[in-house]
Formats: sequence, C-alpha cells, structure tokens
Amino acid sequence: MTIWKCPADQSFVLVNGVPRPRVRSMSMNVYLGGWGGTDGGWGAPIAAYRIYLKMSELLDPGPSKVFVFLDMREDSIDMGNFAVRMAGWPDRPELYGFYDLPGYYHHQACGFSFADGHSEIRRWRDPRTTPPLVKGGLIYDTFASPHNPDVAWLQERATRPVRSAP
Repeated sequence: MTIWKCPADQSFVLVNGVPRPRVRSMSMNVYLGGWGGTDGGWGAPIAAYRIYLKMSELLDPGPSKVFVFLDMREDSIDMGNFAVRMAGWPDRPELYGFYDLPGYYHHQACGFSFADGHSEIRRWRDPRTTPPLVKGGLIYDTFASPHNPDVAWLQERATRPVRSAP
C-alpha cells in the first residue's frame, strides 16, 4: 500500500544490503497528538504550544487552517512527525528556524492535507527551505532561518500558543 508515499519520491533504503523503495514520505503535524498527547520530553519549544487531541480543540485557528500531513524530504524524514519550530511566531521573524524540512518534490513545492479535509500545494519561496539534498543520508535540519516567509507560512498553519488560565 502506498497511501503514505508520494509517487514523486523515488528514494530508497537499504534492507539487508538490498535497495528497497521507501515506504513513507508523509509525516504528521507533531502538534496533532504529539507523542501520546505529550510534548515528548522536548519541553518549552513544543510544550508552549497547543497539542490538539480532538477536532473540537481546533477552534483556534480552525480546521481549515491546521495542516495534518505533508510531504517530507527523504533526507529529513524520521519519526513520522513534522515539528514546526514556532520560535518567533507571530511577530519576531528574526527567531524563525526549522526542526524538520518539508518536501519539495513538485517543482519546489510540497503537498499538505488539512484537518477540514482539503489539500494544498505550497511552493517554497526561500532557498533556505530547500537546501541541496543529501542523497542516501540525513541533512542537518535544525537551524535558524530568520525572516523566512516559508517558516511563517508553516507556523500559521501548525498550532497556537497554550493559553494560561485567567
């Protein structure tokens, strides 16, 4: 079954020395469920933001504004989730950066599905979002990317800060 793999992803992994097609190129927004409903031990970088557990919790920003799945690069894909680095959101773009890198299999663009069921293709605008591919390896995908409009786009569609009780 290839439901979790973009047909444009032609990458492979070695299994007992034999190249096999990668079975997954999709990852899920970490803020939807986290790690069993927790921040997975990451602490403030994740815990300061909402981890949505139910559709009814998606009121802010709303299900049409929260991505669920996206394509990931073959050299960045790892645990099955995609963590948007929220530092700087919404008004400190000098703090923007990445924890994971999105795919760009479609002419520098990536496919997204959203919680309301619609999908979109997003073309990346900043070359820092699409550094050269590390074929057969892993890229260092946690880095600062100040003022990157692609980071702002991802942040706007990932989660919202945890609100303290009044």
